Amino acid sequence: MKTKLTTLLTLLGLSINVASAGNGSAGIGYASDYFLEGSLVSAEALQASASYELKAGGLDAGLGIFTNQPTDGGVDTYIIDASISKALNDTFSASLGLEHTEFVAGVATLDVTASVSLNAILNPSVTVKRDTEDDLYVLEVAASHDLDFEVAQLSLGALYGNADVSATSNVDYYSVGARVSRSLSENSSVEASLDYVDSDLIENESIFGVGISIKF
Repeated sequence: MKTKLTTLLTLLGLSINVASAGNGSAGIGYASDYFLEGSLVSAEALQASASYELKAGGLDAGLGIFTNQPTDGGVDTYIIDASISKALNDTFSASLGLEHTEFVAGVATLDVTASVSLNAILNPSVTVKRDTEDDLYVLEVAASHDLDFEVAQLSLGALYGNADVSATSNVDYYSVGARVSRSLSENSSVEASLDYVDSDLIENESIFGVGISIKF
C-alpha cells in the first residue's frame, strides 16, 4: 500500500512540474472498483491522472496520463493518450488521437481513436477506437449534463459501448452515474462519484470514488 501511494504521489509531482508550463491539471483519488470497456479490471484502487492542453495552428492538442493501482493485489494499469481536436462549427467538434494502454502483467495495446461531439443538450458524443495490432474495435456513445448549484456542481452521465474481445466475439456494456464536485480554492476541488456499470462479462456493480484535483 505504501509503495502504491509513493508511486502515485511521484506521478502527481511530475505532472505538476509539466502542467505549470501551460494549461494543465492533476488529480489523485480512490475507487472501489475499476471498470474499463466492459470488464472489471480491479477491485479497490488508488488512481492518479494528469493532463496538459495547448492551442496551436487553430487546433487543440492534449496529452494525458492515468494510472490505476489496486491496493490489495491485482494488475496495475497505465494509460497514456495524445490527441488533436478542432471545432468544425458552433455545433460540432472532432478529435483524432492515440491511446496506449499497458497492464503490468505484460499486456499492452495501442489504439487509434476518433470522436465527434455535439455542443447541444446532453452533449452527445461518439468515439471509435481501433487496435493497431489486432484490428479490434471499440465503439462508445456517451451523453452528459452539468448542473451548477450554489455549494457544488453536479455532473450526470451515461455511456453505452461495444468492444471486440476477439475477431469473432464482442461485449456490450453501459454505465450511468453522477459526480459531485466542490471548489476548495480557485484552482483546486474535491469530488465524489457513484457509477452503476453492467456488461455481458460481469454482474452489475456500483462503483464509488473520491478524489482531489488541481488546475494550473
